[in-house]
Amino acid sequence: QGKFEVINNSVYPLNVVLEPRSFSVDASGNPTFYPLDPGIRVRLSSMSFRLPAHQPYVVFYEAGADRLPAWFTIYATVAAPPTTKGMKIALALPHTVYLLTKKSLAADSVRFIRAEYLAGQRCVAVEVENRGEEFGRVQEAEIISASGKKTYASFPFFPGQRRTLRLEWEESREPQSVVLKFRHFKVEHRIRRAA
Repeated sequence: QGKFEVINNSVYPLNVVLEPRSFSVDASGNPTFYPLDPGIRVRLSSMSFRLPAHQPYVVFYEAGADRLPAWFTIYATVAAPPTTKGMKIALALPHTVYLLTKKSLAADSVRFIRAEYLAGQRCVAVEVENRGEEFGRVQEAEIISASGKKTYASFPFFPGQRRTLRLEWEESREPQSVVLKFRHFKVEHRIRRAA
């Protein structure tokens, strides 16, 4: 069970339509959305509503799945009034839900395929794989060198996913290792200079 809020900060009433959709994420972190998987059940308190100016609206939902972990996004498509030129504008605002087991991703399920410093491109190319059946989240990626370290944003790590990262490195000293920090553990791998 969960809820989220849609807020209308404009001076016009807005029409909102809700649609749950499944998605997958490729090796570069780009999502692809498609109709809701038949193994996932989502019940919303409302499928559409009119949102008055300067007002919030709370949407409640119940969700379940035949198999865990599972994930989906509820898209709130907000239709704005037509512009003076007759253009119709709609915003699709996502609320992503993860249905997880109580079991966490284990450290030995995370395997580095490669970590290379591409000096000419001023970046570190990292390829890492989730060999487990559990969902995880990298809370922070970190590159360490002799002169210090640099941190990078978090990202979701799906079961069976191979993830490719290109982490900018503008420092004068070459990077030595990359660290991926999870909630209960971290994994580290040596960085080699690419030929």
